[in-house]
Parts: sequence; C-alpha cells; structure tokens
Amino acid sequence: MPARAVETEDDARNAVWLDLLNPTPHELALAEKLCGQPIPSLEDLSAIESSSRISVRNGAAFLSSPLLRKSGSDFQTMPVGFILTEKQLFTIRFQFYLAFESVAQLVAGCMTSAMPPPHTAPERPSAPPPPTEIPPQHDALLHSGEILVALIEAIVDRLADILESMGNLLDTLSHDIFRARTQQPPIRNVAVWQRNLLQRVGEAGNLCSRMRDTLLGMERIALFLGESRKTASAIPATGFALTPRTPPSTPLATAAPGEDSKTTAAYVLSGILRARITSVSHDLSSLDAYVSQSQDKVEFLLDATLGFINIEQNGVMKVLTVVSFIGVAPTLIAGIYGMNFKYMPELNWSFGYWYSLGLMAATIVLPLLWFWKKGWLGGIK
Repeated sequence: MPARAVETEDDARNAVWLDLLNPTPHELALAEKLCGQPIPSLEDLSAIESSSRISVRNGAAFLSSPLLRKSGSDFQTMPVGFILTEKQLFTIRFQFYLAFESVAQLVAGCMTSAMPPPHTAPERPSAPPPPTEIPPQHDALLHSGEILVALIEAIVDRLADILESMGNLLDTLSHDIFRARTQQPPIRNVAVWQRNLLQRVGEAGNLCSRMRDTLLGMERIALFLGESRKTASAIPATGFALTPRTPPSTPLATAAPGEDSKTTAAYVLSGILRARITSVSHDLSSLDAYVSQSQDKVEFLLDATLGFINIEQNGVMKVLTVVSFIGVAPTLIAGIYGMNFKYMPELNWSFGYWYSLGLMAATIVLPLLWFWKKGWLGGIK
C-alpha cells in the first residue's frame, strides 16, 4: 500500500506506519483515536529524563530521542518520537528528515512488489501439474517493528554521514589554524581572523555536543529494543528485507529456537530484527567513539587557537614595553633640568641645551638597539 494522506479513520485502515510531521490538532486527535493513547507533544518529547524518553504503557512502547539534521551548512536538533503498538507504528516529528523519506520509499516499494498480479483466467492444463511446495502465507506484509528497525538503521547511516562532514570541517579548521602565513597582516585583520577561528571552534564543539546527545538517545532506544523480553517470541517474519542497508544473507525467520511462540508485547522483535538492532548498537558505539575523538580534537584546536592569540598579545605587549621603557630616561632628564633651582651648573653653560638633547637621544637609541638585538623589534633572533 503506497503512502497517502490520512484524514479519516477509513484512510488509516490497514496502515502499518502513520508519520506525523508537524501535526495539527485535528491530526493529533485522529492519531490518539487510532492509537488509543495520548500522543506526546513537543514538550513531552523534549524531556531529558530516561523514564520520559523510554516507557511502556498498555503494551505500547513510547520512545523518543533528539535527532540531529544537516540543513545546508547549518545543523539543527529536534526531538522525534516513536510509538510502537501491536499493529501500527506512529512517528512524531517536527522537521524534515531524509531518513524518514528514504524508509517511506522502501516501504512503498515492498508493498508494491508484494501486491498480487492482475487476475487472469488460467489455461486448462492437459495433465495435472506436479505437486509444488506452497510458500507460507504471512498475516501482514510488513510489521511495525520491522519499519521501526529500518528507520533506526537509516537514521544511524545519516548520522554517520554527518560525522564525516564534521570530520572534514575539523580538518579544514585545523589547516586554517596551523597554516604558515607568508606575510604579517595588519593588527585589525589579525583580530578578525582570531575571532573567526574562535567562532568556528565553538560551532564545532556545539556540533559534537549535539551529536553526542543524539547518539545517546538512539543507543538507549537500540538497547531497549535489543534487550527487551529476549525469551519471548516475535511477530511472524514478513519475508521482506526492509532495510536501507545491504540485505542479510540469511532469510528472515520467525522465532529463534527456544523462544516461546506466543507474542507478549508489541516491542518484542524477532531474532533477525534483534540481530539487526545489535548491529546498530555496535555502529552507535563506534560513532560515539568517533565523537569522543572529535571532541578531543576540538579541545586541542581551542587550546591552539588561544595559544596563538596569546602569542599575538605577547607581541603587542613587547611593543608597548619598548615604548614605555624608552620614554622613561628622556622624561627623567627633562624632569631634572626642568627643576627651578637657583644654582644649577648647566644652566649657564652655552652647550647645556644641546647636551641635554643629545643625552635624551642617546637614552632612546641605545635601548632601541638593545631590543632590536634581542629580536623584540624583528632584528637578530
């Protein structure tokens, strides 16, 4: 059954997945009637308590997590919610996510390929055909749990793409910080460059923090789905490999050996779906390790940027130190000969004025030569 808009209860008949994107009050009321339970609002989905993000009510699993998305060169985070019931999956989101659209296409493709061909009158055979094995029939083409697993896989794959973009961003930032400058820019340009670097480092750190929150929420969901009621059986397998990843080599099976054949909860997954969730958990762990490494790199780049800023400030302070130092001795000489004492030998000396000027010049030139030799003025290093 292809995707379509749902406006009445009849439209939702036999629908396995109901996706609420920026739902209106009318759509929320209809979804609550179909689900039989209240639909969480944006404030409910934004709660940070673990009990608020993962809970089970009347046999239905309520799951939520912040989700990071890339919009051009900007990154945004909004919460998403999942309600897994026995027959349907409800998703609540307030932004467009490419992972949901890709899974919707997969679902539509599976449902279309599963439709029976048009009925035609069979030809009367001349002889009875040999007996063939009739494939088992399933109660439903797709189950809500399988769609949820496919959604989580698509989300994790999209997060991996964002992490690759973040890695390229950090590499570019590192190159801009440590590249050698052939000529010294003006002080005003240096201040703009330093401010720009600090802003980019801060954005990278904010991105790492948002990604860590998203991965933590998805890890909790994957752990809940993979560990819940392992001894119980799952919904019969559909026979379709609904996944944005490479389909598994082993066919989808029903309950694993030793599992009870009775379904006990909507969030209990079959053996193959639990295996896929376990694979997703491993992927999330590797992505979390990558984020930790990126955060360490962001801290290193921040320290390096602050170090370069301190070096620039030290250079400015050297100039101010030289200026203040070379002004002390001439001021002292002018102060001494500016005193109004009656008896001062140099006052009646014909060369006293030139003597004081020469002495002032010497106290200026000699310190400048000394600082230049030390390298403070770009002289001998």
